[in-house]
Amino acid sequence: MANEEKQQIELVTVTLDEGVIKPIVDQNSKLNQAVNSFGQLYIREKELGEELELLHSDREKLENDFKSDNEEMRKMIGTLEKEYPRGQLDLQNGTITYNPAVLEQMKNQDIPASELPKE
Repeated sequence: MANEEKQQIELVTVTLDEGVIKPIVDQNSKLNQAVNSFGQLYIREKELGEELELLHSDREKLENDFKSDNEEMRKMIGTLEKEYPRGQLDLQNGTITYNPAVLEQMKNQDIPASELPKE
């Protein structure tokens, strides 16, 4: 059997004076608050990032809808332009004012309304 040596270490517990321990406790408390604040900021930043992604997505959808709606409006106006060339549309009253002579001129010359000179 091997020779074993045992060493004994003596530990001593000392009560620290309030002037020594209080600043350490206070500093530890400040550090804990900072860690908590970092955690809250991180969570809020993540929430705002997700919100921003949703806003970008909504904006992109609205832009696409606007482009589509605008194209549809152009088609509608184009259809009116063929029937009532260079007419003035009044959406409030639901009327269109145009010069029938321009329409006759187009029919006689096979000229698209978009190519006629402006009056």
